[in-house]
Amino acid sequence: MFAVSRIAAAALLATALAGSAAWGQASDSDKAASRKKAEDLKAAIAACDEGASAPLDFTAIAAPVQFAELMPYDFNTANLKVLQSQCQLAWIGAPKEERLQLQWLRVTMALGDANLKLLTPQVRKLADAGGAEAQFLLYRLARANPDAAQSTVMEVSGDEARRALIASAEQGHMAAISELLMLYRGAYGSRKDLKQVVRWARRMESAPPQGIEITPFEDQLRGEMPMLIARTTLEGEGFQATETRAAFRLAEKVMKAGGENAREATIVVADALRIGRGARQDSRRARDILEALAKRTQPTPQLAEMLARGEGGPENGKRALAMVRSKGLSQNARARLVEAEILLAGKVVGYRPQEAIQILNAANETEAFIRLAGLLVDYKPRLDRPERIVAALSDSAASGNADAAMALARLKLSDNSQFTDEDGARALLKPLADAGNRAAFWLYASTQYRNLGSSSYRPMRREEGLSDAELMAAVDDGIRKEEAEAFLLKAKLLRAGLIYPQDDRGASDMLRQAAKGDNIEALLLLGDAYDEGLGISQDRKKRLEAWRQAAALGSLEAKSKISRGFVFDTFDRLMTLEEGVTWKIVLYNNGYGRSFSGLGIGGDELGAQMDLDVFSGRAMEAGTEAVAEAIMNGFRQAPAGLDDRNLVTMGKVFPQEIRVAIERRLSREKFFRGSPQGFWGPDARKALADWVEAKGFVPPVAAQRDENEPGARDEDGPISEAAVGRLWDKVRTDFEAAGNGRQKRAAIAKVNALAQYGNLDARWALLPNYYKADAVRRVVTVAEITRYGLDLMVEKPPAAEKVEFEFIFNTTQIYQDGKSREFGQAVLAAIRDDKRLQDPLVLGGILKQFMFAPGACDAVLASAKGAGVDTVGDEGCDEETLSALLTYAREAGPAGIDARNRKAAAEVLSKL
Repeated sequence: MFAVSRIAAAALLATALAGSAAWGQASDSDKAASRKKAEDLKAAIAACDEGASAPLDFTAIAAPVQFAELMPYDFNTANLKVLQSQCQLAWIGAPKEERLQLQWLRVTMALGDANLKLLTPQVRKLADAGGAEAQFLLYRLARANPDAAQSTVMEVSGDEARRALIASAEQGHMAAISELLMLYRGAYGSRKDLKQVVRWARRMESAPPQGIEITPFEDQLRGEMPMLIARTTLEGEGFQATETRAAFRLAEKVMKAGGENAREATIVVADALRIGRGARQDSRRARDILEALAKRTQPTPQLAEMLARGEGGPENGKRALAMVRSKGLSQNARARLVEAEILLAGKVVGYRPQEAIQILNAANETEAFIRLAGLLVDYKPRLDRPERIVAALSDSAASGNADAAMALARLKLSDNSQFTDEDGARALLKPLADAGNRAAFWLYASTQYRNLGSSSYRPMRREEGLSDAELMAAVDDGIRKEEAEAFLLKAKLLRAGLIYPQDDRGASDMLRQAAKGDNIEALLLLGDAYDEGLGISQDRKKRLEAWRQAAALGSLEAKSKISRGFVFDTFDRLMTLEEGVTWKIVLYNNGYGRSFSGLGIGGDELGAQMDLDVFSGRAMEAGTEAVAEAIMNGFRQAPAGLDDRNLVTMGKVFPQEIRVAIERRLSREKFFRGSPQGFWGPDARKALADWVEAKGFVPPVAAQRDENEPGARDEDGPISEAAVGRLWDKVRTDFEAAGNGRQKRAAIAKVNALAQYGNLDARWALLPNYYKADAVRRVVTVAEITRYGLDLMVEKPPAAEKVEFEFIFNTTQIYQDGKSREFGQAVLAAIRDDKRLQDPLVLGGILKQFMFAPGACDAVLASAKGAGVDTVGDEGCDEETLSALLTYAREAGPAGIDARNRKAAAEVLSKL
């Protein structure tokens, strides 16, 4: 309980005096007791003065003790409680010494008892009288109870506290100035203002003496200011070049001089050199400086960051990770950010998003929470204290951090149930939109109607915000500017029949326009539209193209849609083994679609999420070895799944033949010494982990198109797509007008030139006519028609119906003509040139078609043996030969035939 008031103390004193009068002359024992009380009071006053004398209190008789110095460094408050009792006794016993009340208040606040609000009237009265320390204490009361929206008798509002703090600082109160320095650096959600940091640091340098003598604490604070000014000046934009150069020279001087500030100065110099502020940009010198510092003292997170990024020298992620995980940096906030960056880059220990989430969640930095917010949108883990992230990002957003505001708004708009708050997101987006942030504006506009885009709930208009007329005008303006978000929003409005008349066809047209701008949401919705036939013809191939484009842009939802659809791809055969099997493993290992606290990778729910059909059915067209490799590659991309508990669970899901194939592969490469029987024991599981580490991790990079891939079409070459279309119309006209065999062959040669260039219409025109017409066979070679057929079987254009049958008929004709050797050689060259054919699932499916064509498998086997392909099987279309062909193609590299044919065709077509 707090000290007795002075009124109560006076009452106690009066009672004591009355008692004395009643008994008459005081006894000797009473005199001794009185002397003892006087001595105790004198000692209490002396102790209170020495231990709690307030800065800038001109009635103080002892050296000042700053508020921070009252706090016990070891958090043991026993001595502080003794001091509180002494100050309480001193204040009650000497009520005319007003400094004692202030000193008791300081000590009591330093103890931080739960009922600090009860002190507010006393502190406010002293602060209103102009006391610098009381003004600072009033601010501290608000810090202890930050929820007060307005001031009351017992509460201090934020506005009152800020005014009191500035008033205290203006008097030169060092603790108040120190607090302002933190606030202007962005602490407690304040608006960051580095120029104000420099201003108040200079005020600290010139602050008046805090009491009757200069204390070491004062000297230390003043001594820290030059480096603080230099560091701040070199940290942010907005300072003059003369200021930054002067700051760099000072930091460099302190660095070279050595001493207690040398380490900080070294880091400041290195950071300045990295960005080229105050001196010429020189990453190599910055790294050398930090390396030299690491040899003398504890390494810095800045050096680890440079090592991880390969900045200023060779990349060394392993050393960087070891550095940030060292004992000396275990509590360093920036080191934790670097560690998360390394885990998300995926190069050193592989991509580990769930571990990065835990690291970032434990941090207390705005930068960490901004990065974390994006991961929470993607992976949706369950966190123990989600309100921490919301509060931190809200404070930063309120202080003007637009990145924090956008990150939190997107998180609130996501379907992460711990954070979903559309109204809260709009409150964050509105000021950003008003300030001209277009991304914020479109998010704000897209939430003007609740449940827009939902098929389960009816969209409902919000009262506040944009009117329908304003929304329509904004959409039309955005479309004129070709903003993808405008096309997307109009698509949603058209689909729902809001503002515009309901129009599924128009909505899908808008989605196509938005998709051209690489808008992930539009691509996902466009894929859904092709899947369901919403205002557009059903087209599974175009559905897959849209989702693939979204996946290449980093969409986990797109990858999930594709991998889930793999088991139903038995007829179209459009998906690859990586998409169907590897992606399934990766998504599961990385925790996508699974909500959990901590790092519990694995679990009995695997069987429910991992369709057993994914390891059978069409997947087995690639053969058990290829499926096993696809699974193993999943662990290279997502090594978090190598946790032994997770592997045990997976072993129960993988079919027996797959486990055997994995163990056989590990045995063949000397990682597994047991017998490959599919027992999936500890030795096999460890062998898989060792294999992944030896092979190297595959970082999560966006898919890129290979320039040599035959999938390149008309729009990718020197002749425009429109020009190719006109040529195709002209060639068809010439062919129909041909009056004799020579003219027809000339027209066929033009068709063949278009086919060589990559035009699918021309290739399909030739394929079904090759075995029917001698004129076609006289112009088009076996190698060419074979390549065209393989391309069409992979590409599956809508017009090419029953392409597999036409290919088989052509292969039969080639066999009858005695040209199977040319066919086999063309197949091998095509596999080398076409990356699509190097997917075991694609090639396995094609080889199964070869079984229906006389001599096709034998021709492939003979050509493989002739090319020196090792470990082929007994048949040209069996699993062993399939595996050998894939290995050969990857090792031999492109044959270059397609590229040469395309170049030659371009020259011919250009003349036309």
